[in-house]
Amino acid sequence: MVPLAARNHAPAATGVPTTAPTAAPTTQETISYLASDELEGRGVGMKGLDLAAEYIARQFERDGLQPLPGLDGYFQRFEMTMGGSVEKTSSLALGHDALVLDKSFRPLSFSATAKFEAPVVFAGYGISSEKFKYDDYAGVDVRGKVALVFRFEPHNSAGKSRFVEKSYSGEATFKQKAKVAAEKGAVALLIVNPPQHHGKDSFVPFAGLFSEAKAKIPVVQVTIEAGNELLKRGGVEDDLQALQTKIDSTGKPSSMALADVKASGDVRITTKRANVMNVAGMVPGSGPLKDEYVVVGAHYDHVGKSGMFSNGGKDGEIHNGADDNASGTSAMLSLAHAYATRSNPPPGRSVVFIAFTAEEWGLIGSQHFVDHPPIPLERIAAMINMDMVGRARNQTLYIGGTGSGNRMEEIVRAADATSPLVYKGLGKTGFGPSDHMSFALKKIPVLFFFTGIHPDYHKPSDDAPKVNYSALAEIVSFARDVLDDLVTGPRQQYVVAGGDDSPHSAAAMSGGGGGGGNRVTLGVVPDYTSAESSDGVRINGTTPGSPAEAAGLKDGDVIKRFGDKAIDDLMDLSTALGDAQAGERVKLKVTRDGKDIELEATLAERKD
Repeated sequence: MVPLAARNHAPAATGVPTTAPTAAPTTQETISYLASDELEGRGVGMKGLDLAAEYIARQFERDGLQPLPGLDGYFQRFEMTMGGSVEKTSSLALGHDALVLDKSFRPLSFSATAKFEAPVVFAGYGISSEKFKYDDYAGVDVRGKVALVFRFEPHNSAGKSRFVEKSYSGEATFKQKAKVAAEKGAVALLIVNPPQHHGKDSFVPFAGLFSEAKAKIPVVQVTIEAGNELLKRGGVEDDLQALQTKIDSTGKPSSMALADVKASGDVRITTKRANVMNVAGMVPGSGPLKDEYVVVGAHYDHVGKSGMFSNGGKDGEIHNGADDNASGTSAMLSLAHAYATRSNPPPGRSVVFIAFTAEEWGLIGSQHFVDHPPIPLERIAAMINMDMVGRARNQTLYIGGTGSGNRMEEIVRAADATSPLVYKGLGKTGFGPSDHMSFALKKIPVLFFFTGIHPDYHKPSDDAPKVNYSALAEIVSFARDVLDDLVTGPRQQYVVAGGDDSPHSAAAMSGGGGGGGNRVTLGVVPDYTSAESSDGVRINGTTPGSPAEAAGLKDGDVIKRFGDKAIDDLMDLSTALGDAQAGERVKLKVTRDGKDIELEATLAERKD
């Protein structure tokens, strides 16, 4: 990533809306403001997220928290990729006849940005697989040419895959087709829907919301009509339906060069970047422990107006995110206020309060914090994460990570003894897709406070009036008792506890679920901030008790090969896992500290 000094700072938000509380706010006032329509759902890249950051910083300043060293006041600013879009100047032509963008063709989001002009070769389903003894490229030369291929893979009489029993194999993915075409020497790949078994011809949505590793060549989807026109101009008597029938019925390729037919194109995809910021402040400790730290965190972003993140809303609808995670942010601010304004505090560790950005995008803010720490990571004694603590039912509070430190369970039990809340464990490891995960991967003991998933999760209906404010006040009190012990008590020793932290299971982040539907896991935690890399998969660590841990994989390793498959990016790893079986022994080529090493892992069945 680009060094902080070289980044453009996000413009400071000017003027807080009149609905923002001006005095020290109550928890309810904070949630009502953060979850108001004025803040637009606090989506990355939206003005409302900057307003929320300024509001949090204002609370830190009002309560007298100190900025952390090296930050821009309370802001830890950085830049992230948040998607892309097809430029209207993108073009595709068959000979001299131009096609119409979004009517006859559309580039895929991971397409390379490049021009091309070359003869066309029909290459069946675009598959070359030793495993399935099938090769659409056998007998045809696509070097320097454009390959035209079907989506999916050869079908049986029922319209299902000929290769696997469930869904499709990893060979059917767009990314694998593009990779194979590039390896065979093609300069571009045109993908067309097979006319049979898949309903109406339609384009794949441009999945530009997330950053993706790019293909090495332009990848463009064309309509069945455009594909048939290419075949006709190439002197092929069969149309796409006839060719699909021939391949599907025989299970054998039917590839051919198209005579005197050229396709030319210019694919232009703009990558969108966003300036974002974590917001952090510190209450300094005193005495012999003052140079150690306890971190209390909560993410303050939500999904904005995005239908792609939504569980039921539409693009343009504001998702206010009162529980997710205005509730956790307000709880964090309440603890910061209590600690900063208390009289006669006992000697103890310094406490860092931090609001993380871009959690919804894959823990981006918290990972940036631990990768660019303004305080030494080795001096962080523990971390408390508060994510979705506003919808307690039956006074129940779930806490995960109680096995990540040698005294964590004891501390939580002591707080529970004086609380009216009903405490229930949420797994011991401290692993799971919320911001505590970034700290657990650095072997820092963590606790995760949570009140459960509900019907309004990631919907426009997650609004402030639905928050259980009385229970939230008790959760803040519970957290304060825990924090008091973490600040003043003996330092925790990090413990590697086995098992997954359901329902936020780390297994869901460990790879798997490829096209074949096999439920296998390697147990690595990908580095999502390096997702644009096309030179292997960098990992942030391994899940406890996983095949990856047993094989000796470590934080910072880059997986380059999985068995006989080269791994360029996360899609490659997911595809490879999807084609594998539980119990299979796989050789892994890994780059560690600039040197290539070989490890062997025995894959396990996923339990999530």
